[in-house]
Amino acid sequence: MNKFKDSWGLYPWFIEDGENLIFPDDLESFKKLLPYGKVFNCIDEVGEYLVLQYDKYKFRVKPDLYKTVNKPRFVIGCNVKLAKDNTQEGTIEEINWHQKNNSPIYYISINGKRKSTRYSDEDLIAI
Repeated sequence: MNKFKDSWGLYPWFIEDGENLIFPDDLESFKKLLPYGKVFNCIDEVGEYLVLQYDKYKFRVKPDLYKTVNKPRFVIGCNVKLAKDNTQEGTIEEINWHQKNNSPIYYISINGKRKSTRYSDEDLIAI
């Protein structure tokens, strides 16, 4: 199989799509994540399931809803500077997908405090 291994993608799952799409042991933590709009890394394929990683969490899901996207420029935990004020350094906390722009959006923390601003690739510089 391994059609999706090492890819990045979206898994726009809602409870109405069916609990059968999520491995039973992963269902509750996947619900809590609120996966719609998040960008996942598919790290493996085991049996009929994809193994999706988001930050330090791993989830087994059926491939039915998985949609690949381009690899984001930054990953969770990556240290960055703001392009318009490179004295401010932060850490990528969350990666979501901007449907209209068809690109990733990032949420960062600066000095341990999460910012509510959404950042695009152009707004951030890798450290």
